[in-house]
Amino acid sequence: MTGRVSSDLRLLHGVIFVLLLGGALLIPPLRRWPWIWLAPFIGYFVIVAGIPRLRQSMCWLRFGNVTLKWSLITVVLMILTSAALVTFHLAVRPEVTEFRGAFPFEVMGGVVTAGIIFSLVNATLEEWIFRGILFDALHSQWSGAVTVAATSILFGLGHSRGYPPGLLGVGLAMLFGVTTGMLRLWTGGLALPIALHIVADATIYSLLMQSDSA
Repeated sequence: MTGRVSSDLRLLHGVIFVLLLGGALLIPPLRRWPWIWLAPFIGYFVIVAGIPRLRQSMCWLRFGNVTLKWSLITVVLMILTSAALVTFHLAVRPEVTEFRGAFPFEVMGGVVTAGIIFSLVNATLEEWIFRGILFDALHSQWSGAVTVAATSILFGLGHSRGYPPGLLGVGLAMLFGVTTGMLRLWTGGLALPIALHIVADATIYSLLMQSDSA
């Protein structure tokens, strides 16, 4: 496979996912978490698995360079991210009833189990999508800086109805997208971005549940 053909095939991965995501947005039952991300991802995976040339060009699923240096940097980013989320929550005091209502606690085995499942599944799935499929598709055509910027904007827009809410929340999501995108670029893989995202989602879940008991 030549470099140009390989790049075009990597871009096609992103196009396929975006088209499937657009289709999911047209179906009301799929607009809720986790189906809004999970349904198009499953469709994408089935298509790629069934087409040899696409399967061979799936370059985004990489563990990355998990060294002591990058692990320590990730821990620092975890602390800063959690601190930013807590600060936002205490300063803005957003209404969170709608967000709590999105969690099917009974189906997920209770509040604690639901938090673990949410943090692991949501973080992994979103990183596979934004720093995996879409990042690799864009990086096949443009520089790392452009790719980080573009995927961060998409990540922020994708969280326009998520937590943190509002325009400030979108901005914070974009900033988090830059952080995880740079970590993806520097380490060459998804392990540390996923770990950082898990901590961020666990912090968000904890804040929502504490608000419920306050």
